[in-house]
Amino acid sequence: MNAYLHIPFCNSICSYCDFTSFAGQESKMSSYVEALCREIQGSHLEGLLQTVYFGGGTPSLLPAESLEKILEALQSKAGFESNVEISLEANPETVDSEKLARFRGLGVNRLSFGAQAVQKQILGKLGRGHDWQKVESSFRAARQAGFDNLNLDLMFGLPGQDLEMFRESVRKAVNLYPDHLSLYALQVEEGTPLARRVAEGLTVPGEDMVADEYAWAQDYLASEGFDQYEVSNFAKPGKACRHNWNIWRGQDYWGFGLSAVGTVQGVRHSHGEDLPDYIAKIQKGENVLQEEVLTPNIRSWEKIMLGLRTQEGVTRSEVEQYATQNPVRYLEKFNRFIQEGFLSLRDGRYQVTSRGYFVLNGLLEALMA
Repeated sequence: MNAYLHIPFCNSICSYCDFTSFAGQESKMSSYVEALCREIQGSHLEGLLQTVYFGGGTPSLLPAESLEKILEALQSKAGFESNVEISLEANPETVDSEKLARFRGLGVNRLSFGAQAVQKQILGKLGRGHDWQKVESSFRAARQAGFDNLNLDLMFGLPGQDLEMFRESVRKAVNLYPDHLSLYALQVEEGTPLARRVAEGLTVPGEDMVADEYAWAQDYLASEGFDQYEVSNFAKPGKACRHNWNIWRGQDYWGFGLSAVGTVQGVRHSHGEDLPDYIAKIQKGENVLQEEVLTPNIRSWEKIMLGLRTQEGVTRSEVEQYATQNPVRYLEKFNRFIQEGFLSLRDGRYQVTSRGYFVLNGLLEALMA
């Protein structure tokens, strides 16, 4: 079993962000943590946890005492496997040596720093609250605190970013010797401040530039010993994110907290996005979950969709099984993608090629049509 916990608090909201997060709501943090613990204790969570992932928002804003309460709730409800992976997302400006040491002492053994870019002007356009010097100092402090599994998040396709700027960001990240790198193409999401600025004339790099950045990063990171195990994720041997791997492989996971989603025994549960409402319902003992029973057809499609994101791919038999349930010529589509160089078929498994990763969303859309 695996668990995801959403921490929706931030110092400020990044211009591109459309996740459920709130700035200036720190006064509600204590009540939220208490509600989160009560949700865990009142849930049907069972079985030792293989992985725990704190996402957000900015989970590193949590005081160590609050993180300890949440981990104690998980321990008392389900318990942890001896080699449990406990991941926590962190913004560089929200941690110091003391806090990192306390997080490590509580059992957190994987940190993911949101670095995004090197250049100060790029970070400013994104609304980030740090500079690269802070990334470097926080990263080194995490090493000194005993973390031996560190990730850096970077973005590409950013406003004002050219290919050489992106290369500089990746090279400087690699020079810190991270165990893992996540590279995400900017998505201009409707309703965000960035979307409004783009509508007003702010330009973002074109598709060709974004493709060049991605292709360069694939080649460069391979030469530096990183394995691309998923469309956006690169890891040194043995350092892939176990939590994400488990989800992509179809394992069950519980979601706790505002906007969190989970899937357990074929039932998907989700939460709303209203912070006061979530806290109030938990305090009253009311149900905060919406549930959906997933049909065999949906589960088969999700297995294909998630599998194609990873280097493992999907088996030919899984594709054939799904094809028999749908009046769509899936095998013909897969064969066409192979001819176009987007997929390969080896040892009975379909896998997305390096070229295919960049157009993966398009491939999945074509398969759904």
